[in-house]
Amino acid sequence: MTATSRDKALSLTTSPEATPAFIRLARILRSLWHIRKIFALPKTPDPSTRDPLSRWFESFLAILGIEVRTSGERPVATAFLIVANHTSWLDIMVLRSIFSTCFIAKEEIAKWPVVGPMAREAGTIFIGRTRLSSFRETLAASRKSLGKKIPITVFPEGTTTLGDRLLPFKTGVFDLCTETGSPALPVSIRYETPDGLQLTSVSYTGDEPFFRSFGRTLREPRVVVRLHISPPVFPEGKDRKAMALASQEAVANGLALLASSRSSPPARQDSRSVNSPLQM
Repeated sequence: MTATSRDKALSLTTSPEATPAFIRLARILRSLWHIRKIFALPKTPDPSTRDPLSRWFESFLAILGIEVRTSGERPVATAFLIVANHTSWLDIMVLRSIFSTCFIAKEEIAKWPVVGPMAREAGTIFIGRTRLSSFRETLAASRKSLGKKIPITVFPEGTTTLGDRLLPFKTGVFDLCTETGSPALPVSIRYETPDGLQLTSVSYTGDEPFFRSFGRTLREPRVVVRLHISPPVFPEGKDRKAMALASQEAVANGLALLASSRSSPPARQDSRSVNSPLQM
């Protein structure tokens, strides 16, 4: 991930009160105990239901004091290319707690502490962005997953931001839509304090050490993550550039909707009621 000058100029928005140290320690210990369970879970996503791995990530987020709320409606079909804005290492966990999906992510993520092993266990397809052969292999593996009705999730911005803006979507991955006929499913992600103010302390940008970002997240008494699921974007009559632009506009509109409704956040939707998660 590469930090921009704007990222360096902006200060991180944190909650006025930090979580007491003993609670942070308890979260760490509970997290370590919970992580050991992931390696025994079945890893193949089951798009017909919320599989054990989705429930595992839901529990892990709860341990960290993170609540996920969703709005919008997920269509019945499951062979989607889920496209979302990218702010934090938490994004993969949040999306995987809602969708039984595989991810496409840059190969550097595999080396991240804590998140790397979790990403592998979540079925992430890692891509070397400087190797054309890696990109082709990634597309082939993704087509295979879509053929099995398993959604693929990607972060088309290509890097993370503080969540204050949306970067232009890269177009290459949208070949999956035009070649397979699978629609894109735009998902907008916003991190907030419990009273609805945007929270940037959970962001992970630039060359920041992972554990510094992790520590800031632990210091937050409570984090609310709001996801808005927009209507799918179908590939009929569109090339990959048109698909990328339409998906980017949908994610941007979803973020604007979340921001405008922050004073009266939607009631929490039980994730079990959602019909049945990367970076290029």
